[in-house]
Amino acid sequence: MTRSISVDDLTMTHPVYTLNLTGTQRRVLEWLTVNGALYSHLAFDPETVAKDCGSSVSTVHEALNRLTALRLIEHRGPEYRVNPRFFFAQNPEVAQLVLDALQAPDVVPDDRAQKPRRASPADARRRRQVRSVS
Repeated sequence: MTRSISVDDLTMTHPVYTLNLTGTQRRVLEWLTVNGALYSHLAFDPETVAKDCGSSVSTVHEALNRLTALRLIEHRGPEYRVNPRFFFAQNPEVAQLVLDALQAPDVVPDDRAQKPRRASPADARRRRQVRSVS
């Protein structure tokens, strides 16, 4: 027997506000999210993050270490990725949309979809005209 998935299954057990994040840790997490680390692993220069977040490079390194320890981000070599559970916790309506998509029936093509596309009258006229190449 399979159990149905709920929005709570996609979010975090501990809400972000209970983690006591510093301002820099929040800014680094936001910077990673905005710059695409939510969708794939991202390699970046900590100096760039420090400049964008208004922090020192050592503070950014400390923030990355703590965020990794909390598993808010995943660290693989020189690349980082934001935990999708964090994103869904911040956007429960998107989590619900994902669940709805997983439970919705698949689209099934009908007979008309199997036939070749019908050309419009303008397309048919264009095909009949012979134009010189010069």
